[in-house]
Amino acid sequence: MVGVVSVRSTEEVGRFTEADQRLLSTIATSIGVAVHNAHLFEEARVAREFAEQADEAKTTFLSTVSHELRRPLTSVLGFAKIIRRRLDEVLFPLIPEDDKKVARTKIQVSQNLDVVVSEGERLTKLINDVLDLAKINAGKLTWNMAQVSIAEVIERAIAATSSLVDAKKLELTRNVDAELPLITGDSDRLIQVVINLISNAVKFTEAGTVTCAAAKRDGELVVSITDSGIGIRPDDQPKVFEKFKQVGDTLTDKPQGTGLGLPISREIVEHHGGRMWLESEIGKGSTFYFSLPIPGEIGAPRTLDFNALVRQLRDNVASRQPRPQSVLVVDDDPNIRGVLQQEFVEAGYAVRLAENGRQALAMIREESPGLVILDVMMPEMNGFDVAAVLKNDPANMDIPIIILSIVEDKERGFRLGVDRYLTM
Repeated sequence: MVGVVSVRSTEEVGRFTEADQRLLSTIATSIGVAVHNAHLFEEARVAREFAEQADEAKTTFLSTVSHELRRPLTSVLGFAKIIRRRLDEVLFPLIPEDDKKVARTKIQVSQNLDVVVSEGERLTKLINDVLDLAKINAGKLTWNMAQVSIAEVIERAIAATSSLVDAKKLELTRNVDAELPLITGDSDRLIQVVINLISNAVKFTEAGTVTCAAAKRDGELVVSITDSGIGIRPDDQPKVFEKFKQVGDTLTDKPQGTGLGLPISREIVEHHGGRMWLESEIGKGSTFYFSLPIPGEIGAPRTLDFNALVRQLRDNVASRQPRPQSVLVVDDDPNIRGVLQQEFVEAGYAVRLAENGRQALAMIREESPGLVILDVMMPEMNGFDVAAVLKNDPANMDIPIIILSIVEDKERGFRLGVDRYLTM
């Protein structure tokens, strides 16, 4: 019982007929249904809000954990690459080659370092995938618009995956039409898409070929990656674009990756106004396609490996010509400070280190540096606040500032007056 409908007459006995009763019963039933639907709607609204809060909490958790993993991993990779470079350039040439045991140990050390670097880079890619997913879910993925050559995108993706192809002794062929038009899009994100597709093709192809093709078709640029691998069952094909889903028998076949590469790639393509699809036959291979409109619009943040990041930092420092060749590195992570100190001391700069914003401002008041390299996420006083203080102080406003951070907020940095903004 949800309510009562009462109709009375004080003027006439037997005023209401049986037809009136049927009409009132119909009205009461309709009101009951409406009240029940209202209750269901309210329950659904509460359940939806709860699900949205849970999804937001999951996204925040993924983003936070990924950021916390990324920072130490960046320093591990940085130190490992420094060690490998100095072994190759300084120590190994001094080791005699006539002792077989020493030579064998030298090879093992080099191979072990290669494993550390390659596994670190693989973990970095997985973390980047999770961060991309969190940004996509939160609608915070930024895009860098520019004129893009799809032929150049394919060449750079092929260069980035050449070691995977060579390791499996596969043949990689190109079939890219000449004089393809430029499109408007994000070069780095489109390279990420092609790298994901080539990597998947190589992963599931034990022998044969991988073909990268691009052509203009019906007002679109269509890019395809074809392999001669195991193929995908028809009932599994819709699943490959689902997050965290990996097709095949994951009990007998060890999963590789997070199952995020294809979903993220599809998000990137669709954000460019395109679409992604596949054709596959068991035992004969698969072809993944994506299309981009002509003209198209879009963009995304630049992803740098640590070596490229350090090279870019050093180039920017060189172009700034610090006075007097001094650099102040401000970061609360001691490993990041250590890596940057070694790199810039080796390049001939005097380096001072600060572990937070307040300490940095105190050091700047004591001695003005030629350049400040500044992290954003720090306790007590973040990097944006430090930059704001410096740029509003007539005595220090001319000091060049390069922000180096995992926080992607270039617009805010440039509004404050920083000279460069690099993201890890």
